[in-house]
Amino acid sequence: MEELAIEAILFSADKPISIEEMGRISGIEKARVGEIVKNLMNEYRARKTALEIIQLGNGYVMRVRPAFSKYIERLAERDLDRGTLRTLAVIAYHQPIKMSDLARKRGNKAYGHVKRLEELGLVDAEKSGRTRILRTTKTFCEYFGIEESDPEGIKNRLKELIR
Repeated sequence: MEELAIEAILFSADKPISIEEMGRISGIEKARVGEIVKNLMNEYRARKTALEIIQLGNGYVMRVRPAFSKYIERLAERDLDRGTLRTLAVIAYHQPIKMSDLARKRGNKAYGHVKRLEELGLVDAEKSGRTRILRTTKTFCEYFGIEESDPEGIKNRLKELIR
């Protein structure tokens, strides 16, 4: 029964949800929720369904595997609003990129976008003098189904996708 409760929470969540939050909602002990989530992740992976559970930042998301996204694009809500997604695209394409350069390209809203992208674990920021250097993460590659993880490989993959 506990597994079904956690699965239902993951299915219904409109954003990444933490182990702690799932525990509060379900009344299940945090350590047990962690076990259940890992078991569900393994179960979905073993069953080879169109759905998967992934870790995104400090939370977990149930989603359609990237290979099947073309079938549901028009139906699905986006985890990221259009502006944040555009900011992420600029980071991915120009990485490593200084926060100051990103703000010049995308405007002051980029600061809020980067904060959200860091929370989701899609972008990593490293302090460099008065600015920060932004790069995509392994989670970014997993989330978007990009096999390349080096900046040049990501840039080339993005070029292929927009053709």
